[in-house]
Formats: sequence, structure tokens, C-alpha cells
Amino acid sequence: MMNPKKIFLLILLVFGTLAVWSKDYKASLFGVRSDGVTLNTGSIQKAIDFISENGGGRLVFYVGRYLTGTVELKSNVTLQLEEGAVLVGTTSVHDYFGVKGNPALVVADGQQNIGITGKGVIEGQGAALFEQITGQVRKGYLPGTALQPGPALIAMHDCSNLLFDQLNLLQACGNVLEFTGCKELSVSQVTVKSTAREGSKGLVLSGCNDVRLSDGYFETAGAELTADRASGNVTVLRCKNVAGLKLMLKNQ
Repeated sequence: MMNPKKIFLLILLVFGTLAVWSKDYKASLFGVRSDGVTLNTGSIQKAIDFISENGGGRLVFYVGRYLTGTVELKSNVTLQLEEGAVLVGTTSVHDYFGVKGNPALVVADGQQNIGITGKGVIEGQGAALFEQITGQVRKGYLPGTALQPGPALIAMHDCSNLLFDQLNLLQACGNVLEFTGCKELSVSQVTVKSTAREGSKGLVLSGCNDVRLSDGYFETAGAELTADRASGNVTVLRCKNVAGLKLMLKNQ
């Protein structure tokens, strides 16, 4: 039997760790502007890096429109979008990058204990972004392959313990949610509306395990929920589409 003193110290360690991870940081403290005009990519990334390097916590966005290009989530950081907060994707394709060739507005690679929560909105401006890409291809500034599915809203690779809760995810230029090689993933109470691009899928799982999808609403131009055969232990509960039909996973 473990010594009572060791048990007490273990409890203190666990709760101390949780307390650090739950620490809140206002986005405005890092110079992030909510005017819908200022490009906040650098400021948001600086905030994420700082929080991760200092033990973790939540980067909190309050009411306003926060324009940004790609930002990369780091371990033990959660983006908290309060009701009325809108994370807006820029319409310049040059402000996006990806992990493993999958560009997105929010990306992560090999991270753990990350997520995006709150009743706020992530808006991809998919139609305007695709129009900009089309113009760049027509002028010869981008290869024709750029016209393939554009940046997703969220793309995560080889990450674990992920939480996406209560979000409103709107109008991606590509797919909305993409997860590759991830495990211990929870997506709950999300509203997905993405009809701006033909073929835009709601959620795509590739080689993921221990996944729980619950109480979501999906209205997409392409398939709502897809998974490859390498994904396992995936549970879908009470998810519906625009017709009110219960959703099940489709094999890719």
C-alpha cells in the first residue's frame, strides 16, 4: 500500500498540474486586436508559444473579430472562444501553411493536451479565399494544384488528448476538421456549416484511434463524417445533418 504522505503529494502534483493548464490568458494582453482588420497571426502565435513554454493554459478571446492566417497549437494550450468571438481566416492564401502537406487555419503536429473550446466561431471565408486562389492560378502565380481542396479550418497530425467543444465552424475553403494519426480525440456539441466549396467535408479521420463524436450538427457540401480503415474505436453519438438524419461514419 502506498504511503499516505506519498498519496497526498501525488494529489497535490495532479491538482497543481491541472491548475497550471487551466490558467487563463487574455488574447489582448499579447497585442491581439479584435477589429476584424488587423492581421493577428504573429501575435496569436506568440501567445500560444508563451503559454506552452510556461506550463500551459487557455488563450481566451472575447467579443470581436480576430483576423488571422495559420497558427500552430502547442502542447497544453487551449484556445477559448467566448460567445461573440470570431476567429476569421484571412483571404490571402500566402498566409496559410500546413502540417504534412495539409494547410489549415489552426494546425498542430505531435502535440498533446490541446483543443479549441467555447461558443465562439471559426470562420474560414471559403468562397472569398477560393476566389483569391483562382485569381492567383489564372495569373500564373500559383500552380494549378492550388485549386484542389484549399485550407481546412483545423488540421491536426500525430496529436493526443484533443478536445473540440461547443464551437461554430463556418465555411472552410477545404475540409472543416482533419485529423491524421491522432488519438484520444473528443469532438462535442459543434455546429459545422461549410457549403462554400464543392466537396468540403465536415470531419475526416485518417489513422486515428479512441475518437468520440457527440451531439454535433453538420451541413456540408461533401460528406459529413469520414474515416479510413486504419481508424479504430470511433464512437458517433447523436450527430445529425441538415435533414435531421442521424449521422454515421463513411469509409474513405
